[in-house]
Amino acid sequence: MFPNKETNTGILSGLLIDNSFGPYSSDFIKLMELPLEQVFVWTPEKDNYSKLISVINPSIYNHNYWKNFGILFKYAMALTSDFESLIDLEYKWITDFDNTKLKEDLIYPELEKFRFDEFTFNFDLKKIYNEGRVLNLSYFFENKRLLSELYFNDKFFYAVQHIVSAVSTHWYCHICELSPPEYRKHPNHDFEKYYEVFALPRLEIAIIQATKAVEGLLGQPGSNKEKRLARWKEVLNIEPEEKFLDTNKSYFNFHTYLVNEIRNKVAHNIKSKPFKANRKLTIQAQIYAWKLVNDYYGKVIKSDSRKDKLIMNTELESMIRPNLGTKLTAENKLATTLYKNNSGLSDKTK
Repeated sequence: MFPNKETNTGILSGLLIDNSFGPYSSDFIKLMELPLEQVFVWTPEKDNYSKLISVINPSIYNHNYWKNFGILFKYAMALTSDFESLIDLEYKWITDFDNTKLKEDLIYPELEKFRFDEFTFNFDLKKIYNEGRVLNLSYFFENKRLLSELYFNDKFFYAVQHIVSAVSTHWYCHICELSPPEYRKHPNHDFEKYYEVFALPRLEIAIIQATKAVEGLLGQPGSNKEKRLARWKEVLNIEPEEKFLDTNKSYFNFHTYLVNEIRNKVAHNIKSKPFKANRKLTIQAQIYAWKLVNDYYGKVIKSDSRKDKLIMNTELESMIRPNLGTKLTAENKLATTLYKNNSGLSDKTK
C-alpha cells in the first residue's frame, strides 16, 4: 500500500506547471507545507513543463481521512472557475525519488512490470509528464487563503465537498444560470429527450448533496425562528429576507423549502413530476447551496480572529511576484457577494 516508508513520494498526474518562473533542470523547490504533506515543484527538463511532487508523512494512516493536496486543489479549482474546471489529480508513486535523475530512470512501483515493455512504459510516462491542465505557479499564491481554509476549516471543507459533488453529478453552466438571458453563452441547456430518464437519479443525488452542504452550515430548519435567525446571522452575511433568485421566497424561507419540500418530497419522488420542473428545482438547490457556501467563506476571511495557516514558500513567491500583476484574487472574488443585483449578474459575466 502506498505511500509507505520506502515509497512516500508521489508525482501529481493531471497537472503541468508552466516554467515562466525560470527554473533550471533538476530544480526541486518547496511550494507549500501541509501538516502531513510537503509539495515541491520539480523541473525534470528545462524545456518541458514542471511537475508537482508530494512527499507524504506515513502517519496519514493514523487518521480516519487524509485531506491531501490533490483534493484541496480540486475544490479550489472548482470554486475559482465557476465549476468549469473539475480536475482530479492522481498520485503516481516513486520509490527513492532523486530529483537529479532522468524521469525514465526513476522507480515507479506501479509501472515496473512494464519496464521491459518500452512502448507501454514510455506511453505511461508521457501520460504522467505531458498530459494535464497547464497552470502558472502564481495560482497557488493567489489562492493560498482559500487552500488554507479548505484544509483547516472542516465546516467549509465538507460544505464545499458536498456542493462540488452535487455539481459533478449534475453539471450545468453556473455562469449562464446566474446571468440574465442576454448574457448567456449557452442559450439552450435542456437535455435531449432520450437522456432525461438517465439523468433522473443524478438530479436526486445533486439535490441531496446540495442540501447536505446547506445543513453543514445551518443545520436543520427547526421550528424556533429566533434561534434560526441567530444561527443564520452568526454564519452568514446574506440578509435573511433578501429574495432568492426569481423565486417568491426569501433566502431564509428557501432553507425550509429546500429541506422539507425539494429534498424530502421532490428528490425522493422525482419520477412524479415533469423532468424540466425537476431540473429547475435541482439547479435552484445547487445555486442556493453555492451562494451560502460562498457567503460563509466571505465572512470567515474577513474575520480578524482567523489567520492563514498554510505554510508557503515566500522566497518562491517573490520570484514569481512580477507575474502576479493586478489580477483579482480568488479571496476577493469569493468574498465579494456574487450577485450585483437580483438578476444575479456576476463579475465574470458583467
